[in-house]
Amino acid sequence: MQKVLTWNETWVDRLRRNLLLKYDKFARPTQHYNTTTLFVYLNIMHVELDNKKNTMSVNTWVRMSWNDEKLKWDPKDYGGVKEVSVSIHEIWQPDLYLYNSAVYGVENYESRHCIVRQDGEVTWVAPTVFHSYCEFNYVLWPFETNTCVLNIGSWTHNGYEIDIRLQEAGFDLHYYSAGEWKVKNVTAHRRVKVYSCCAEPYIVLDYEIKMTRSSELYYHVIFVASIPIISLILVTFWLRPQSEMKLLLNICAVTIDILFLLYFGYKVPARINNLPLIVRFFSGCLCQMSVSIIVSAFVIHVSSSSFDIPIPRRIRNQLYGKLGRYLGLRNVIREIESQKLAEFEEIHDNPSPNLGTSDLSISGLDNGDQQCIISQSRNVKRLEWILLATAVDRFFFILFCSIFSILAIAYVRVGSDAFSKSFNIMNISPSSASENITGIDFFEGSV
Repeated sequence: MQKVLTWNETWVDRLRRNLLLKYDKFARPTQHYNTTTLFVYLNIMHVELDNKKNTMSVNTWVRMSWNDEKLKWDPKDYGGVKEVSVSIHEIWQPDLYLYNSAVYGVENYESRHCIVRQDGEVTWVAPTVFHSYCEFNYVLWPFETNTCVLNIGSWTHNGYEIDIRLQEAGFDLHYYSAGEWKVKNVTAHRRVKVYSCCAEPYIVLDYEIKMTRSSELYYHVIFVASIPIISLILVTFWLRPQSEMKLLLNICAVTIDILFLLYFGYKVPARINNLPLIVRFFSGCLCQMSVSIIVSAFVIHVSSSSFDIPIPRRIRNQLYGKLGRYLGLRNVIREIESQKLAEFEEIHDNPSPNLGTSDLSISGLDNGDQQCIISQSRNVKRLEWILLATAVDRFFFILFCSIFSILAIAYVRVGSDAFSKSFNIMNISPSSASENITGIDFFEGSV
C-alpha cells in the first residue's frame, strides 16, 4: 500500500528527499573494494585548430553513464516513478579529465542535470569544449593533414576504483558541423597505463582525430598566384637583351614575392620544426630573382655598350657551333651573317682606287674608306656581343626552368611521402571500432 502524500508534496519530491537526505556526493557510491564501471561516449560537434597556439578545440557532448548503488529504489513505493532528473552537483560525479589539456583547471562540463533510473544507472550528457595541445605538421601547409589526440582519464582514481570503458564505438560524427577543418577519421582506444611511481593501473581513453584543411581558398590565393611569379621570372630571359623592361619585370616579381613571404610570416608560427615547402619555394624564388636581376643588368650592359674588341675566339666558335643551335641562337647568327655579307658587298661595289686587286689592307685606303670599314666591323662586333648576351639569357632560362621543375618534383614527392605516412596510421571507423576497443580488457571478471 502506497504512503499518503502531504498536500503540496509529489512522489518525485519524496523520492529526491529520501535519496539525497544522507547522500555524500564526495564519496564513490560503492564499497571501496568494488569497481565503478564508467562508460564514455563523445558526440563530436565541431573541431578547430589554432596554428598560433598549437592547440585543438573539440566541441563535443560527453555522455557518461555509471551505476550508483546509493540511488536505487522500488517504483512501487513512489507512485511508479522509474527515473528522476537531478542536478549533477547533488550526486557523485566521476573526475574525468583531459590529460593533455591546454587550459588550467578541471574540464568544465557545465551544470547540466543528469537522469537517474530506478536501478541506480546514472546518465549524464555534458556539453563541453576540449582544448588540447597538438603538434602540427607544416610541411605541406596550407594543404596539410594533422592528427591530434585527446587523452581522457580519471584524475585521482586508479583502474581498480573506476574502470573507464568506451560505450559502443566511443564516438559519433552525426552532428558534426564542418568548418575550415574536415574530420577524415576518428580512432578510439582504451589503454591501461602503469606509472613507475605507482603499482595501480590507470585507464586512459585515446581519441585520435585526423583532420585535413579545406584549402580551396589557399589553392587560388597561393598556388595559382605562384604561376605569374614564375612567368615573370622566365619571360625576362626572352626579351631583347637591350630592353630595360627586364629590370622592371624583375622588380615587380620581387615585390610580389616579398608580399607573399610577409603573408606567410603572419599565418605560420615563427617557431616550428618543419618549415612549409611553399615558404621554401617562395624563398627560393626570391633568391632566383636576385640572380635574375644581376644577369639582366649584365646582359643589358653587354648588349648596349660599344666594344672595340671582339668576343674571345673560343666562345665565338661555341656560339656559332652546336651550343648556339641548342640555345636557339640561329636568328641572331643569321643577322650577323647578313651584316657581314652586307659589309662585303658594300666594299666590293665601292672599291677604293688605292686598293689593289690582291691587297685589301686598310693601310692602303684613304680616310673615308678606313672609317667605313671600321664602322662596319664595329657593327659586327656589337652583334656578336648581343649574341653572347642572348646566349647568357637562354642559358639561365634553361637553368631556372630546371630549378623550378626540381622544386615541383620535390614538393610532389614530399607530399606523397607525407600522405603515405598518414595513411599508414591505424584508422578505426565508428562501425569497426567496437571490434578493437575491447582489445585491452583489464578488469574482465574482477570485483
